[in-house]
Amino acid sequence: MLGILRFVLAMLVLLSHIPGLGMPLNPGVTSVILFYFISGYLMGRSYQRFQKQSLSPVRDFYTDRLLKLMPQYSVVVILTFLLIHWLGPAQQTFLLNQTADPLKVMLNLALLPANYVFAPLSIDALLPHPIIPPAWSLSTEFHFYLLLPVILLCGRGGFLAIFAIAATIQVAAMFHGSGLFNSDNFGYRFIFGVLVFFLAGLAYGRREEAFYRNIVRLYFALYLGMLLIVAPSLGLYANSKVQELLLGACLAIPLLGAALQMKNTEAWLKRADDLLGRLAYPIFISHTLVFFCSEKLLGLTPSQGGSRYVLVVVAGSLITSLLLIRLQAQVDNYRIAKRGFASMNGAVSR
Repeated sequence: MLGILRFVLAMLVLLSHIPGLGMPLNPGVTSVILFYFISGYLMGRSYQRFQKQSLSPVRDFYTDRLLKLMPQYSVVVILTFLLIHWLGPAQQTFLLNQTADPLKVMLNLALLPANYVFAPLSIDALLPHPIIPPAWSLSTEFHFYLLLPVILLCGRGGFLAIFAIAATIQVAAMFHGSGLFNSDNFGYRFIFGVLVFFLAGLAYGRREEAFYRNIVRLYFALYLGMLLIVAPSLGLYANSKVQELLLGACLAIPLLGAALQMKNTEAWLKRADDLLGRLAYPIFISHTLVFFCSEKLLGLTPSQGGSRYVLVVVAGSLITSLLLIRLQAQVDNYRIAKRGFASMNGAVSR
């Protein structure tokens, strides 16, 4: 049931970007942390398969990730820029009140720079934000893909050291609500801290080995202790980002475990899980484009539309995502054939 879990998380990210819904905590932050953990689990297992079955595992792993993520992403980036050029910048849509220029288009299409819109590592030409606002986290994920083969080459001692350094950065950032080093940039966005979540997910996927099983236990004990003891005792919950981060960190293991334990015994449920899983990524990258179209083409904004706006953007995101997965299906036929082995239980990264 991993596809259903990923779909729900993508929808929570969508809802978190609609202003005025009155949610006490931002479910999008918690969902992104869960996505990081799930990605670590899936990519760790995927890379193992490339190591076993490919003559050039690093090259083929990178190629596979590019073919999986970039076609849909590139379509949404180009379409967003074209619509902004034709219809003008948004006035109320989340972070799309910006103009297009060739350098900004190129930097957005490159994806990796999209993470660098936060102090102290911002790229001025990308500001105020990536043209696909959630793309900063997709860029963070791609940083993990690039680092994964290198981390595994470091052996278990290196893995433990990198895990400890990332955890130290991430936890330390939660003690700072502002400044150049804080819970938002180094605790949530930059790879330096959030790498701990990817590595914990990778370890969870290899928990049959004692070393990785102990990493998972260490991770869970650390973040559960932060959630229940350290953060409330030291007043860290004055910064809502801390609670959202810790909830995601602590929910990752039980939610992923439950999703993996639930078996799709019925054919229709297998099909639903597969479809919803494939919809998660395009929903994640396309919903702000749907927000833009709702404002520019329908004259509908959150302040004016209320519940009708929510229904329109959810329906629009689903329709857009269905079209995007039709496009991706053609690429995936080539991608899977190039692998030379089937996808793991049909599960793919967002």
